[in-house]
Amino acid sequence: MKKGANFKRIYTIDAMRCLAIVLMVIFHFIYDLKYFGYVSWDIPDGPGWRQFRQVILTLFFVCVGFSLAAVHGRQFRSKHFTKRFMQLLLASVAVTVSSLFMAPNNWIFFGVLHFIAAASLLCVPFARFPKLALIVGLIVIAIYNFGWVSSIWPFQPVRHLLPSYTNDYVGLFPWTGVVLLGIWLARQQFLQADPLKSWGTPKWVAFASRHSLIIYLVHQPILFALFGAASLLH
Repeated sequence: MKKGANFKRIYTIDAMRCLAIVLMVIFHFIYDLKYFGYVSWDIPDGPGWRQFRQVILTLFFVCVGFSLAAVHGRQFRSKHFTKRFMQLLLASVAVTVSSLFMAPNNWIFFGVLHFIAAASLLCVPFARFPKLALIVGLIVIAIYNFGWVSSIWPFQPVRHLLPSYTNDYVGLFPWTGVVLLGIWLARQQFLQADPLKSWGTPKWVAFASRHSLIIYLVHQPILFALFGAASLLH
């Protein structure tokens, strides 16, 4: 973490977040290959691709939980939280608005950034209570896997107003549970020992980790523009 935060910077988390970014770019690159007709693979919902996306989301959301614990684990830092939340909120609005223009039939109403904003609100009260975060996180995941709540909750009452298929959706169940597990992991000794630090984490890994939100926002428009330009040249 940055100087002044409760935790020292954990390079293992930087590497985890960077890996998530790399996998995300690969995933969207392959998705764009399909979109522009270069391949016919069943991405993102086919066998293997769905699991690939789940790995990416798990890495990201564990890191979200870790960051909540690192920043707010001793006391709630309201200014920091408000600034970060507003960044996420504005970015989420930008994603929704752009999706309405680019994919009006499949526009994004609750994607990754929307989820992170909502999960931050829901999970930050647990930042000081890692054991409670572990218990509640496991309960949330169990409730979903037992089929007691739908992944579309709480959007059922307005489901008829939403697209039947959206290009990006992340349910509060079970993924809020993963964020809570990240809060618990942040307090575990094996992670605090930073096992990857001895490997000499490259500076670009830490850079990508620090600027993950910007990379998330710009990488797909860049890829889309490049594929679009390539298609016009053919």
